[in-house]
Amino acid sequence: MDVQVRRQALIDAMQRDGELQVRQLAGDLGCSEMTIRRDLDALERDGAVRRVHGGAVRVNLRRNEPPYALRALEAVEAKRRIGRATAELIADGETIILDSGTTAMEVARAVHGRPITVLSLGLRAQMELAEDSAVRLVATGGDVRPGELSVSGELAEVAFERLRFDTCILGCCGIDAREGLTTHQPPDARVQRAAIRSARRTIVIGDQSKLGLVAFSHVCDLASVDLLVSDARPDQAAGLEALGLAVQRV
Repeated sequence: MDVQVRRQALIDAMQRDGELQVRQLAGDLGCSEMTIRRDLDALERDGAVRRVHGGAVRVNLRRNEPPYALRALEAVEAKRRIGRATAELIADGETIILDSGTTAMEVARAVHGRPITVLSLGLRAQMELAEDSAVRLVATGGDVRPGELSVSGELAEVAFERLRFDTCILGCCGIDAREGLTTHQPPDARVQRAAIRSARRTIVIGDQSKLGLVAFSHVCDLASVDLLVSDARPDQAAGLEALGLAVQRV
């Protein structure tokens, strides 16, 4: 069984039962107990479960923000399409800001081998691109959030006071006609606003599940966004386009 499929099965079982036992999972999924332990250890590092003797239990999510490991298993194909379509909007030689998050990670994978400059707000994307000789990778300072591995804080924000970029690519926890772009964590919102101010254009990326949602912290109004790349349904796209936001459906 593919590791992604197996871990999705573990997450589904956790959401249903609240507790997982290694021995039972190994029998249900037809793999070794060692394989299940490795999967649960990886999910714990990403904040999706908490390991206990013989298995794992569900964690309580704060402010309704699902852990990265959970989100990485959701809408996978849609995020890949969004990542590829967004990469096609970037010209060779551009300087770009790339947000953290699971959809931004697909953009990082799609720009491999391109002669561009990337400043990423996510350590996972930095690691993805670190060995790519074609990409000039720039890293900020700042506070790293466990599990999410996103960078924020004053040291991250100051980078955008000194640098100017062609394109800012932002993920979103919610995008709403009235409330605009929102995220769960206020420190993330502050660094995103600084990123927007330092870029010539802003592209927001998000699958259709984010449309119509409002998270805790306001980032910007829709007027600050140049384009949304999404698998939005026709009715969702039409509603946003009526407000003047360009939408590229994938």
